[in-house]
Amino acid sequence: MQAETATEFVTLRSRSERLSRPSGIEGAGEMPWGTHFCQFFDDVDDLLDIVAPYFAAGLAANERCIWIASPPLTVAAAKARLATLVPDLEADLAAGRIDILPPEEWYLRNDRLDGGRLLDDWRSAHDAALRAGFDGLRASGNAFEVDATAWSIFMTYETGLAAMHGSVRMLTLCSYSLNLIGAPEIVEVIARHEFALIRRGGRWETIKSLDYERARKALRQSEEHFRLLAEGAPASAIFSLDRQERIVAWSEAAERITGWSRDEILGRRLSILHSAESQEELGALVAQGVVKRHEPRRRRDGSVFPAEELIAPLRDDSDNLYGYAVMLSDLSERSRAEQERRASEARLRAIVEGAVDAIVIIDGEGVIHAVNSAATRLFGHEATEAIGRPVDILFPEPFHDPRFATLGADGAAPTAAEPERIGRHKDGSLFPLELSVSEAGHDGERLLVLFLRDLTERRRAEAQMRKLRSDRLDLMAQMAANVAHEINQPLSAISTYLSAARRVLRRAESASADLEPILDSAVAQVTRAAQIISHLRGFVTRAEPDKTQQRLHDIIRDACAFTDMARNHVKVVTTLDLAATDDAVIVDRVQIRQVLVNLKRNALEAMQGAEKRELVISTRLDESGMIRTDIVDTGAGLAEEMANELFEPFTSTKKHGLGVGLAVSRAIVEAHYGKLWAEQNPGGGARLSFTLPLADDRLEEPDEE
Repeated sequence: MQAETATEFVTLRSRSERLSRPSGIEGAGEMPWGTHFCQFFDDVDDLLDIVAPYFAAGLAANERCIWIASPPLTVAAAKARLATLVPDLEADLAAGRIDILPPEEWYLRNDRLDGGRLLDDWRSAHDAALRAGFDGLRASGNAFEVDATAWSIFMTYETGLAAMHGSVRMLTLCSYSLNLIGAPEIVEVIARHEFALIRRGGRWETIKSLDYERARKALRQSEEHFRLLAEGAPASAIFSLDRQERIVAWSEAAERITGWSRDEILGRRLSILHSAESQEELGALVAQGVVKRHEPRRRRDGSVFPAEELIAPLRDDSDNLYGYAVMLSDLSERSRAEQERRASEARLRAIVEGAVDAIVIIDGEGVIHAVNSAATRLFGHEATEAIGRPVDILFPEPFHDPRFATLGADGAAPTAAEPERIGRHKDGSLFPLELSVSEAGHDGERLLVLFLRDLTERRRAEAQMRKLRSDRLDLMAQMAANVAHEINQPLSAISTYLSAARRVLRRAESASADLEPILDSAVAQVTRAAQIISHLRGFVTRAEPDKTQQRLHDIIRDACAFTDMARNHVKVVTTLDLAATDDAVIVDRVQIRQVLVNLKRNALEAMQGAEKRELVISTRLDESGMIRTDIVDTGAGLAEEMANELFEPFTSTKKHGLGVGLAVSRAIVEAHYGKLWAEQNPGGGARLSFTLPLADDRLEEPDEE
């Protein structure tokens, strides 16, 4: 101990009041809640002279009592002495109104002295006593013999206990044996208690602590500063801590923000507000002054909120640290507003970036501030290349808008923005574009937002439409020729059948028997011609096909028979390889037959000048579960670029072809949810293929005769 502190102790003893009985020992009303005092004793009798009446008064006043009996006092001796003052002590012990415990069950739990755990235990015992209906908690314990390290822990614990007593309904008497401590330790103990009891000459005397009085004075000053600070910042949680980081003052705003009331929070550690268990020691944290940090904090209900925390050290006139002031601001609203702002900006960026049109933002001087991805793709300038440069890099002529006095490098008078302009790519090439302009403000600055759309494809489409309109009459003539070609075959058959009927009529005796099948065939051809016209009209008007369940192999054989009957000028070897195990499809029979006739006729015509004339029509099931049909010829084949354009209207490889047959065929197949394509055959010639979905309900096999 320093000599100065020892001198203070001697002075205190000379000024001490002599009392026949310590104040408050017989009645709790004489000592206010929060009193933390100590006793020095020579032997166990001295100890019990004070502690036994102290607990007898507590039991009479409806207080929860906890007595820690350490050597040289035993639990049995404590019970025996208290029983002389409390006749029904066993009933009080059984009811839990008082506990008399050895040090192993309180101070040395888990075989070690833990000051922080002891303070938490006292706080828990206090809170439990109030919940159970007691008026408060009365406690006492006598210190046992410890080494220097444990003594330091014990003194730190006593300091924390003293700080906690300012906010709880608790009386605590700490007893120390004069046989175990010396004068330096006595000074340390007195400095941590409100007053001390010591027996001299058969009388008990009180010794007040000047250090404790200084601390109380500093606390009163701190509370006044705290009050002024709390009134000046009603929206922030203001509270103060002692050196052990226990809360000793709590503002109304702190109650509102954290949900902890003043009575609940005082005496607890700062860590109760932390969302993480570990924290940095405040002493080291504020060594350089006021600390500002942004960390999540925890409310009473367990919810976590973003917070800004200001921590300042509190020092007395001698520059000794006696605590910390904390200002805690809830950033939930600010964070929510910031999140909404970022979300709004993100949505706006997503809209701008996802826009099909190019968007360019410029200021009043015509300088580019921002561009979206569509603009970089359209003009070829990367965003980093365009931003900060004049907007005129995007146009071959200076840009003007009436919203600003001048825009553009030439300083010409503003003119109305043109809805259509010429744009300029990064490589210098020009293209037509559509322009619309809107005005926006940002941070007090007026900006123009340019919306630009490439008109190249539109202009190309318009030119194509003009060409199509100019060829409309030719198309009608070609379509008429195609219809005539299709109908010519059934009409020729009808003519043949009627000629045969005429010859039969000349043979009067057998005319009626032979004439009937001939006329039936003629009627069938007339019906077929009508169906061709009907289906052609339905296709032109995009009517739904008349789909029924059919056998694709039967349709293929029918189409081959028809084309073989009509072909008389080209000798071609036709092979059918109908290997598909399932050929049930739901189709318009006439339309699919027409597709097969068109594809086979094209293949036959492609082989007119070929030395080898072989045609293979095959079917198989593909991996997608559809039936695939391939028509392979040995003709001249297809150029790669022609394979991609073959199905475009008015595109043909034939000298006199109309270029509509394959386009119509593809449309028919796609209307049946299939696909039609052409490709070069690896063995020479071309392969035209199409797929059709199989029917869900399979056709029943016909009975064998």
